[in-house]
Order: sequence, then C-alpha cells, then structure tokens
Amino acid sequence: MKRTLATLLFLAVMFGAVAACAQNPNYNVGPVWRVIYLHIHPGQGDAFWSDLRQHLKPIYDEMKKQNLITDYKVYVNPVVEHPNDWSVAVAQLYTNWATLDQIAGKAETITAQHYGSRQAMMQAAKARAEIADVIGNHLAREVTLK
Repeated sequence: MKRTLATLLFLAVMFGAVAACAQNPNYNVGPVWRVIYLHIHPGQGDAFWSDLRQHLKPIYDEMKKQNLITDYKVYVNPVVEHPNDWSVAVAQLYTNWATLDQIAGKAETITAQHYGSRQAMMQAAKARAEIADVIGNHLAREVTLK
C-alpha cells in the first residue's frame, strides 16, 4: 500500500514538473499556423488566382466546415526583394500540434471528392506546379504575451 501510494505521488510530481517546464513565463501558447510561401511564375497571376478560387478555396472551406482547420488566410508580398522571392503566402490555422497528426487522410479525402478522382487531383497538382513554385513551408506557434 505504501509503495503504491509512493509511486502515485512520484508520478503526480513528475507530471506536474513536466507541465511546469512546458509553461513559459513570457507568453501563453496558442494555435499553430502552417504557412506556405509561393512564387508565381511571370505571366501566371491570373491562372494562379483562378486556381485558388476554383479549387483551393472550396477545399479549405470544407476543411474548415469539418473542423480540420480553424481558419485560413492568403497574403501577398508587396515588397519583392529578388526575382524568386515569394509572391503569395497561404496560411492554415490548426487548433494545436495534435491536429496536424490527424489531418492528412481526411484532407486527402476532401481533396479527392472535390476533384472527382485521384487522377484529376494529380493533374491539377501538376498544372499548379507550372503556375507557381513552393518557396517554403513553415510551421509557427502563435503566442500571446503575458
């Protein structure tokens, strides 16, 4: 009995210590953003925006409806520093890190349903690669200052 009580007390202290170490005195953690930076090829702006409206927006709206993402945003870069700099950034907001582990299969199903077939989905991805290049794909944790 004493050994069981000691073990439970030890585990409670250890889990409390892990939680205390995970806290930051400067900020509170919030949701997670995935930001994809794209460089639109010259002369492909209209094709890019058309593809975004016709395909990505409905897919992201459905992902939002199914609570796979909390929100999404699109940003444009008004200060291009070099010819291959990013033109547009697409950001997806996730509730937490665990959401990223659960989203892959569900997002692929939504995307396949939108395009009607896996082959159509792959053709669209190939066409999209001719319109823009992915410059970077980053994850960022949103924080609120204390």
